Amino acid sequence: MDRDELRRLIARNLSSVNERILRASGGKPIPLCCVTKYARAEWLPPLLEAGATDLAENLLPAAAERFEALWAQGYRFTRHLIGAQQSRKLRQIPGRFDMYQAVDREKTAELLNADLLAQGLTLDVLVQVNIGQEEQKHGVAPEEAVEFCGMLRGRWPALRLRGLMAVPPWPQAYASDDEFERGSRDCFRQMRRLFDTIRASLPGSPEIDTLSLGMSLDYVWAIEEGATMVRVGSALFSGLEG
Repeated sequence: MDRDELRRLIARNLSSVNERILRASGGKPIPLCCVTKYARAEWLPPLLEAGATDLAENLLPAAAERFEALWAQGYRFTRHLIGAQQSRKLRQIPGRFDMYQAVDREKTAELLNADLLAQGLTLDVLVQVNIGQEEQKHGVAPEEAVEFCGMLRGRWPALRLRGLMAVPPWPQAYASDDEFERGSRDCFRQMRRLFDTIRASLPGSPEIDTLSLGMSLDYVWAIEEGATMVRVGSALFSGLEG
């Protein structure tokens, strides 16, 4: 595939996703976080040139290196890190990302806050909630999320709480597509209620504005149930050679 065809296909995919977002939201702009962890490096400049403003990856140090290479080429975008990281890798985050979407426990918050303070930096963060209470997934338990967010605001000043994120159970957890939709929507509604509760419990916090939910298979449902940000990956690169 030549570069012009690549650019056209990526631009078309991005436009299609943005159109679906606008339809689902009733015309309200919803930030699109483009998940690029499985994308080839040469696909990212066309994505940014087509209008993408937020990129997300989950592996360190590869994520930081890819984003730094793009910045060196003159591209500017909001850099998201998603997915829980090993404690020893947290030192790679300050100064290299704009938002970390996976604060899931006290130890992570403490270590990250200490590294940020040592460098005179702050970082936007989302608290990850294990809304499906699945053993294999990271995240704060739903019933502990309000207390954890209050503690984060009070104890770790270098972490700027922006909201919540969650990854509901995968489709394989359900017996049918209909059950997958019902289960996903229920998780999204629970997250929206939790998000509203946390905002009410922390008055004077207008910066708590982000509820990051939904991926390529379910981002429309997430928006319809109250998400304020979606994370889409594979739909942006549909039709490209793997």
